[in-house]
Amino acid sequence: MENDIIHTDIGMNLNLRQLRAFAAGTRAGSFSEAARTINLTQPGYSLIIRQLEEEIGMKLFDRTTRRLALTPAGREFALRVDKILADLDNACRDLEDLRLRRRGKVTIAVLPSTASTFVPKVVQMLARDHPGLSVSILERLAAPLIESVSTGEADFGFGISLGADEELRFTPMIQDRLVGLFPARDELAEGAAALGWQQLITRPYVCFVDNTSLHHHVDRAARESGLALNVVSEVTYMTTAVSLVQAGIGFTILPELALGSLNLDGVIIRPVIDPPAVRSIGTITRAGRVKSPATLAALDALDRICRDRSSRVILAGHS
Repeated sequence: MENDIIHTDIGMNLNLRQLRAFAAGTRAGSFSEAARTINLTQPGYSLIIRQLEEEIGMKLFDRTTRRLALTPAGREFALRVDKILADLDNACRDLEDLRLRRRGKVTIAVLPSTASTFVPKVVQMLARDHPGLSVSILERLAAPLIESVSTGEADFGFGISLGADEELRFTPMIQDRLVGLFPARDELAEGAAALGWQQLITRPYVCFVDNTSLHHHVDRAARESGLALNVVSEVTYMTTAVSLVQAGIGFTILPELALGSLNLDGVIIRPVIDPPAVRSIGTITRAGRVKSPATLAALDALDRICRDRSSRVILAGHS
């Protein structure tokens, strides 16, 4: 880098070694003293300064005095060179901080159902391991989440795949079971056995709008069973769906991950099978794009959290 040529608009070809040698000379009393400060021999230092002066076309140092002194041109040049080198050093330090994850920013788009479960753990882990990083969270429904990643509004997403997209890469990380929520007085609320889709088709169903991940997965599972659910109301948010269930309007289907953040008073939960209603949640990134160190740190934290959760689920299943 020191020998990389800096091409100016007026045809001068300078390099960082020349600029640093000149800066050392402005602080030294002689060429030999300046040479020592940057680990050069005095002849080698003199050669660099001579080449710099030849390129500029002006003398920068007055060599006729007992002590090394700047010429008027040298004094003018020194003001600019000091700033150039200071700015470059600051820029390099900033890049080093980014590389070592001492500073930086990452924006993550997440499904509302994961915002209160995985996201706090990710932010907590980053605050512990990389306190200089700033994390922004965008809560998005499935389709807007993918749009946020596609446009670069978010560095990556944590959601579901809505289909093939050459510009995006989906990496599955966890399996999230979908469960039925019923009013406590509904006859299907009795017992703990899983329900088949055939048992649900006559029940009034509170569904989700079509740009949500829940609409996508429930609709697909019902189609695989060759059935259509009896939709009585369509909502956007899970809190609204739960409120309608509590009011006795009908049943709804929610991801198991989201249940811990909801008020489920007066609601009975039953698993749904034949086929099992499961959705795969993972990271969504832009294919072929270089990820910032802050983004890599967040992805690593999320991966560790998901692996830890998967391990605990597997162990619980064998206990």
